[in-house]
Amino acid sequence: MNISIAIEKFDPHVGGAERYCWDLAHFLAQRGHNVEIVCMRAKDPKIQSIRIVPIRALNFPQGFRHLSFAVCHAIRARNLPGSIHFGVGNTFLIDIYQPHGGVHRAWFSRETQRYRKHLRPIMRFQKRLSLKDVVQRIMEWWIFKITRPRVIAISDMVADDIRNFFHYPQEMIDLIPNGIDLDKFYPGNIVFRDEIRQRYGIEPDEFVFLFVAQNPRLKGYGTLIDACIELGDIPFKILIVGPSNEPMRRKADPLGDRVIFAGNISDIQKVYPSCDCLVHPTYYDACSLVVLESLASGTPVITTRSNGASMFVKGDMGHVLPAGDVHALSSAMRNMISSPKRIIGSDILKSHLKVFADVEEVMLRTDKIKKS
Repeated sequence: MNISIAIEKFDPHVGGAERYCWDLAHFLAQRGHNVEIVCMRAKDPKIQSIRIVPIRALNFPQGFRHLSFAVCHAIRARNLPGSIHFGVGNTFLIDIYQPHGGVHRAWFSRETQRYRKHLRPIMRFQKRLSLKDVVQRIMEWWIFKITRPRVIAISDMVADDIRNFFHYPQEMIDLIPNGIDLDKFYPGNIVFRDEIRQRYGIEPDEFVFLFVAQNPRLKGYGTLIDACIELGDIPFKILIVGPSNEPMRRKADPLGDRVIFAGNISDIQKVYPSCDCLVHPTYYDACSLVVLESLASGTPVITTRSNGASMFVKGDMGHVLPAGDVHALSSAMRNMISSPKRIIGSDILKSHLKVFADVEEVMLRTDKIKKS
């Protein structure tokens, strides 16, 4: 097949969608397909046959960047009628759409729940006036109402949101959740438990919660700290992985040395089984990779119903709670401390290579229909 992948930044170190497109492109190229990347910026691919097609788009403000990229990509796509066009967002003309960040309208309604109740109407009004929000809504409406591509949903939650917000037909949606590298994230990494605990000054028998986020506010950092304060004098530690700032540290002051700010780290696969429970009280996640990585590593999870990856948290794998509910979170954390359980990995998770093979199958079916 001739496959064209649209992504603003073709760089595995930028974010989840960017990493996904990077890995997918290399998988498809290894399988013998002709792959081109339509992007604004790119790292050099590891496979030389992957062709980079740079396009010039307005870089600022962000709303104009998304819109101009979508327009430039559409022009490019119209000139390649024989290709399968794949995109994860910020596009108008595609054959297969994988909304990696979920449904914008669903994100908007849930993300604003992180504000105090009396502030929510004001924040919603303010965000609705932003150029970025207007552009995102227009592009999303265009995709589901005008373009009407084949859709790959990465969780049951995302599939439900697509149907509920846009009345999209079920037969046009394929459910293919995110996969992970099961050779990298697995229970055997528990051999690094002592090494990681010594690195951060954690005693061997201390109960440790893990919080991993690049966007701490959206992922529920405030809810987590409030829940920890509610736990009172119960002994535990919290390891915070990801960026932090002074306001975050001030909020955690009442917890003293129970909170450890680790910053960004390169060996996160060693950290999951070195902790006793991942806490991910997110306000919105289409399908959180950190939850999947934790489960694959044998570490139970506390997350929310606003996380598509919650579909994998079953039985003694952890707890699924309402987003923003401090009391429910503190209760779940107390339960974990008093009766800690360690799962032995999750056999319902798929390797990222199996997931890409499933995506390839959708592309093959779409290519066959397009050529018929």
